[in-house]
Amino acid sequence: MKKYILEKISNTLLSKIFHIASFEAVDWIWVNKEIFKDLLYNLDLDKEFDEKILDSFLEAVDDKEIINALINPFQKEGYTPINQWLFANFEKGYKITEDIETIIFVKEKYYRKLLIRAMHQYSWILKAMAIDTYKMRIDDKSLKEIYEELYDENTRIVEEILSKGQYEFLIGVWKFIQDTKELYFYKAGKFFNSWSQGEVDAKFEELILK
Repeated sequence: MKKYILEKISNTLLSKIFHIASFEAVDWIWVNKEIFKDLLYNLDLDKEFDEKILDSFLEAVDDKEIINALINPFQKEGYTPINQWLFANFEKGYKITEDIETIIFVKEKYYRKLLIRAMHQYSWILKAMAIDTYKMRIDDKSLKEIYEELYDENTRIVEEILSKGQYEFLIGVWKFIQDTKELYFYKAGKFFNSWSQGEVDAKFEELILK
């Protein structure tokens, strides 16, 4: 039964799963266990199985298994799944559901737009990392060389630190504080310094000219 239901979810059109005729104007959709039962009923599974059986399925199945089954229908409509912590940094007004694992499916075109905006907004984080890496003195490279080789326009780093809250490189760990928008740097397990956007920009310009 479990395999049958998951395969049915994966092989069904998104329009039927969500009872939405067109996704053209829908930039993103959140998904978590609060709507799983509704999705099963949208698929008319209540006509194939008793309600108690469906409830037992939902209690036994892992949330990630249903999310994974939904990826295929979403991808066919041009959506990509992202971490809600990352999305909260992109989309103003979105409130994180800390007590429930939630995945956001975002239209790929809209995601690219959000990422471009985020890269502009959080470019200071990459500059701060470049300064900290430069001060670790791992080689004789200048700050400019380190920034250009490792951090400049590095979307992967921005995505990782906004979604996971931290990023590691060699003996350094950076932790991003969502509430205060501050970046904390730890070197070899010990706190080294903290950064905010204003001080990073000034310090970067000062050091880059040396």
